Amino acid sequence: MFRPEEDGCSKYRPTMRFASLLLASIILICEVGLAAFEYIHCRLDGNPLSAVFAGIFTFHSFFTIFYIVGAFRLVECFMVPWLTLQLIFITTLALFVIVWWIATLLSVFNLVQYYQSNHNGLTNAEFFVFTGVVLTVVLLVSMKVSHVLYKGFVSVRNQNMVRYRITEVAERKGSLLKPSYV
Repeated sequence: MFRPEEDGCSKYRPTMRFASLLLASIILICEVGLAAFEYIHCRLDGNPLSAVFAGIFTFHSFFTIFYIVGAFRLVECFMVPWLTLQLIFITTLALFVIVWWIATLLSVFNLVQYYQSNHNGLTNAEFFVFTGVVLTVVLLVSMKVSHVLYKGFVSVRNQNMVRYRITEVAERKGSLLKPSYV
């Protein structure tokens, strides 16, 4: 989990695997919290959409648990389903952001009337631009988080390859192979 640092005042610095474990744990806490919030919201208001979101967050939290177990136990097969779901999520979010910016361009020319403000401080085009900027920032942060978690997966895969090569060399030294020309 930690490797020694050659030049520095601290004795150890965290590896990419530890950083991805920490980040995945934070994501798991947020997912469980959101699932509980949506479930409570569904029970109080009777809104079925909240139940759908609670199910989605719960479903995704199982894959996050698999990712954490895979990173902790160095089992890369447990990490792949979460990375696949994250790739699908990022692609869908990117397409949504592109469509939102197209709608923003249309709202500048008053071709889209989507937002009705209760007060006169925010126009339709301003709402679309503000929401587009927020969605773009969320997309960029999600991409960076996914990249860190992918680097954690690569770290686990490389550690497994090194362990496999060491085991293979040790087994080869223990066996006496006869030359094929004898």
